Amino acid sequence: MTAGEPLLGVSGRITTAQAHELIEDLTKAWAFVYGRPVGDLDSDLELCRFWFDPVAQGQRLRREISRLDPMPEGISDPQHPLTLRVDDGKWLVTPEGRCALDLLMSLPKSQAFHDVSAAQTAHYDQRLARLYRDWCRHRLRSVVALLSGTNKPLQVAAAGIVVALLVNRSTSEQRALIRYTTDPARSVVDNAFFVPVQQFADVLAPSRRRSGISARLISGWMLYEARRRIGDALVVSDGGAERNGAVWIQALRESSVIDTVARDLVRGHRARVTADKFVEAFDRLVVEMRRESKALAGFGLAHERPRDTQRLRGRFVDRLLHYAETQK
Repeated sequence: MTAGEPLLGVSGRITTAQAHELIEDLTKAWAFVYGRPVGDLDSDLELCRFWFDPVAQGQRLRREISRLDPMPEGISDPQHPLTLRVDDGKWLVTPEGRCALDLLMSLPKSQAFHDVSAAQTAHYDQRLARLYRDWCRHRLRSVVALLSGTNKPLQVAAAGIVVALLVNRSTSEQRALIRYTTDPARSVVDNAFFVPVQQFADVLAPSRRRSGISARLISGWMLYEARRRIGDALVVSDGGAERNGAVWIQALRESSVIDTVARDLVRGHRARVTADKFVEAFDRLVVEMRRESKALAGFGLAHERPRDTQRLRGRFVDRLLHYAETQK
């Protein structure tokens, strides 16, 4: 594509024979790649998201591409930007290709050739621009909704991890929990948090299966579930394959973190957490963490202070009562 050329890659003079060949190739390729015949343009463009979503998981795309069969014989590749080549004999019809097909199918068949004007392509250019804009902003809108509390609330076990980090005063890089890359150190840290967080979750969500809580709390996915909601207030350093990482909550963001956790616990699709239930869960978590403190102390990672813990407990209760009142 050159400067000034429309996004869908079709412009200028095109013969009816050329248009027919493109229509045939794109129609057959579409059905092969997407598993259904060409339909309504809006629906088909949404179907393109399966392959072209900017936030699609790389693992899924690699799996789907490996499953994609070579295009059958007799179907020519219209090439960029109408298609995206992924391998020898394999290509995908792009959103540009689907829009170009819509344009080509609208051309009169009684003429020997057509002069595709800027006015004809402008409609599709605008449509493609809006499509890619919406796709690119979808992730950002989702994150904003999560951070503002208008989307899925924090899972109870992940809330327990945040509470445990605050109880341990892991609110600076100097008091950060180390994410060890190898055992037995990694298991010691994970185990020191597993039972306390499990106790916390059992009180607040007793009917839920505990399969959602991994024994790898500090090195596992639940830590990232916590960061999903509280953002960069939770610092997670991965370190690398040969270097230990770390995790801590930024001290200057501690109040906002407490606020977010409290707000999420009193809303959502589960039974709302009362202040009394939270106190019970909090106290159980603290008891279990103190039992595990020797294991953490062996690595220089035990930082809990009873007076600070009591103050933290009161701050959570204050916020819980506040949000419980707003729910009435």
